[in-house]
Amino acid sequence: MKDRDDVIKILRRAFNGGVMRRLPKKRSDAEVLMALSMVGFDPDTFYDETEVNSQLLVWLDVIGSDDGVADYVTLRRELVDFGFLRRASDGAVYRVVPERIDAVLAPGAKGVDPKHIFAEVQIERRERRNQFRSSD
Repeated sequence: MKDRDDVIKILRRAFNGGVMRRLPKKRSDAEVLMALSMVGFDPDTFYDETEVNSQLLVWLDVIGSDDGVADYVTLRRELVDFGFLRRASDGAVYRVVPERIDAVLAPGAKGVDPKHIFAEVQIERRERRNQFRSSD
């Protein structure tokens, strides 16, 4: 289970190259991102595929790109494969698996805002670039 500081480190590392084009290769890092994508879902609600897709699109809005991880369909499938979402046998509805999220994220880590971390990393990258340019 990752605490708040661990999650921030993982996000900073994932965003260091800019927008994410894919989930991290390291399984535990990918699981953190998947768990964070599920935090906004209500565990007592059944969601149809369109609702899941809409929420994933909102979550991916800032941290993803036009390819790779921003493909909400692929992310949705990964969430099912990794056990964060359970799909009904007829495929009509999905339900969040809160125990799976709890196994990955400590309670304090669930409040980490990936969009805020992404913005911080982008500001730091710009500052480093400006420092490099001014040192020439």
